[in-house]
Amino acid sequence: MTLASTPLWLFQKRPRTGDRLQRSGGLWYIGTLFVSYEQAGEILNFGAFLAFMGVNLATFWQFAIVQPTGRKRRWLADIVVPLLGFVFCLWIWLGLKLPAKMVGGVWFIAGFIYCAIKTRGFRDRPIMVDFSES
Repeated sequence: MTLASTPLWLFQKRPRTGDRLQRSGGLWYIGTLFVSYEQAGEILNFGAFLAFMGVNLATFWQFAIVQPTGRKRRWLADIVVPLLGFVFCLWIWLGLKLPAKMVGGVWFIAGFIYCAIKTRGFRDRPIMVDFSES
């Protein structure tokens, strides 16, 4: 394919919605040529277990450290279970293969940088997606 036959939408600054879908679909297709099913699953698990660890730590923080007023502390549900959940997820997460950790780490850092740019160095709140219309 020559430059003259390249679709102009590839060079537009603000592409239409359908064009964005085609671009992202094309990128995902190219990715499938280089990543096996097992590798893709491990990369997915990197992010999933990182998120699960975050949820467990947030639960521990909210109910064990901050402790909402008027709520009695439940040692098992508020402290033991979230910490065990964190340790279990960390154990699985550390057992992932090195390539998954490397790709996942790069992806995490790229997302962190993207968020820092979009929020002007974390001075603005991130954009919230409104799902009420769907």
